[in-house]
Amino acid sequence: MQTMITSGESSVYCRGVFITSTGTEQGKTMLASGIAAWWQAESGEVPGVWKPVQSGVQWEEPAADSYRLKWGGGLTHLNERDLVTLTFADPLSPYAAAQRKDLEIDFSALAAEGTARIAEERPLVVEGAGGVAVPFTKTSTMTDLAFMMKLPLLIVANPLLGTISHTVTAIEYVRSKGIQDVAVIMGGLPPEENSRELECQENAAIISGMTEVPMLGRMPWLPQPKIHDPEGWSQWRAEWICLMKENSPLCQWLKSRLGKGAL
Repeated sequence: MQTMITSGESSVYCRGVFITSTGTEQGKTMLASGIAAWWQAESGEVPGVWKPVQSGVQWEEPAADSYRLKWGGGLTHLNERDLVTLTFADPLSPYAAAQRKDLEIDFSALAAEGTARIAEERPLVVEGAGGVAVPFTKTSTMTDLAFMMKLPLLIVANPLLGTISHTVTAIEYVRSKGIQDVAVIMGGLPPEENSRELECQENAAIISGMTEVPMLGRMPWLPQPKIHDPEGWSQWRAEWICLMKENSPLCQWLKSRLGKGAL
């Protein structure tokens, strides 16, 4: 474990990262899969990748997070069920999707599975569902799981208007839950929004000034294939790795938390 000097409740973190966001559809799955591909190219080590729950999809659909983590992360030797524990067809929060099926998510079992995955002696990349406060149960959220797993938190934030309040609120929430090792990366900017680059930079600077968290630049805008196309996915991984290497703050932050020296 890496020791982090903080003023909060959690001062020791495991080797890995928990990726969350300020809301849904911000790019978490793309980032998680991209980090897995980059880390293999960077270190030669295959990281563990895990998403506790996905919703609104079926197994093996190209739109499913399990599918995108497998192919985007270069983990094609794995079954999707090795990467995602629970899948619900309804496009709802895990808590709501489970309730609709008259089910209850066993949060303790998920936390135990997460702890077991950390014990595999390799870095673990975890992707949450939705934003920081998305619930598994009425008393347990994504951030609670990250805290129990002792993982640093990387928040994906919308780069444009509205992001300041959403991101600052998310940071304060995770801090209130005891996680102090937090960083933010802005989501990708589509080509038609390139004229708003200055706005993105200003938003990032304001968030950093208000919260004093590391701002790790912005994700590349690199849409993933939407069909089963192994060659297309191979090309996507290669392009992503090249683009990610250009983001030095992100790479350095991740190396200090995924690398063996972080233990």
